[in-house]
Amino acid sequence: MRPSRRAVAWSSVAGVAVVGAAVTAVFLVGPPGASRAADADESTTTRPATAVVEQGTLTGTTTRAGRLSRLDGPTITGSAPGTITSLPKVGDALSARSELFRVDDEPVTAFEGALPQWRAFEQGMAKGPDVRQLEDNLKAWGYFPGTPDDTFDRRTANAVSAWQKDTGQERTGSIARGALQFVTGSFTVSTLTAAVGDASGGDLYDTARDDKVVSVDLPVGSPLAAVDGVVSVALPGHGTVPGRVSDVGAAVADETTGKTTVPVTVSLDDPAATGDLTDASVQVDFVSEVKEDVLHVPVLALGAAVDDGFVVEVLQPDGTTTAVPVEAGLFAGDRVEVTGDVQAGDEVVVPA
Repeated sequence: MRPSRRAVAWSSVAGVAVVGAAVTAVFLVGPPGASRAADADESTTTRPATAVVEQGTLTGTTTRAGRLSRLDGPTITGSAPGTITSLPKVGDALSARSELFRVDDEPVTAFEGALPQWRAFEQGMAKGPDVRQLEDNLKAWGYFPGTPDDTFDRRTANAVSAWQKDTGQERTGSIARGALQFVTGSFTVSTLTAAVGDASGGDLYDTARDDKVVSVDLPVGSPLAAVDGVVSVALPGHGTVPGRVSDVGAAVADETTGKTTVPVTVSLDDPAATGDLTDASVQVDFVSEVKEDVLHVPVLALGAAVDDGFVVEVLQPDGTTTAVPVEAGLFAGDRVEVTGDVQAGDEVVVPA
């Protein structure tokens, strides 16, 4: 959005108000094309503060408030009947092969895999991708000798039995439903929702990944809600980090305000730059427009012409200045695109 324009007039000289964010300075110019004579005593003439007209790429941004947090990990659930006899502590790091909790003092172990366990693993069961997923883990841990497939056979039973022996379990060669949970990657315990002594069943605790992301709520239909959109994130005490929109969720209506927004997830190019921050308010600049090979000047150099439009005061070789009409284009931070009778390298007056 362009700043408002207003003319400052006096008896014989037209005024030009400098425009831009938080600008209060005013400088005076004549009509477009006019020159301001130097003082009679050149030794007392003060050269005005100037900036150079530059040519290059301007990037326009839109700033939105966001929240830095850790990515959610899997929710650990209890499905085996019995009593919970052991739980990890908040902050404990877990991954495949970790003990997730105990039911009736029997361990429930984490196995790597995207599919959930929906049945017991035992000889005679129907083929399925869950069997291959089980065998992939046993292979990685050195228990399964062959090539994993969809069939639970004697090799699978022997591998399970060997794993049970090494982990102090009864050697049955089978795994009951609820005696393991398939998870992906590593995570830490974030919130316990059950306690030792509770009946096993339902959610036991939440987890979080080490990966950190930024969440932003955007208006429905916003062009900024696009996967791979370029952003920069201002982190409190840690500078600015570039990133990209990695996910755009479905619209969500706030029950209190009735406002509908689209949740956007931003992944950081350098997650380590967040340091020890795990939960913080941040400012996210979404790149909304890019213009290449354009002339641009400081926003402070713009003046509002009496007859509408904008002018810049161009410094002449003899020290005088000329008010040159320009058209303002993209505003990007403290710079603005201009077109008119100016060229790269010209010096334009800015308030001191």
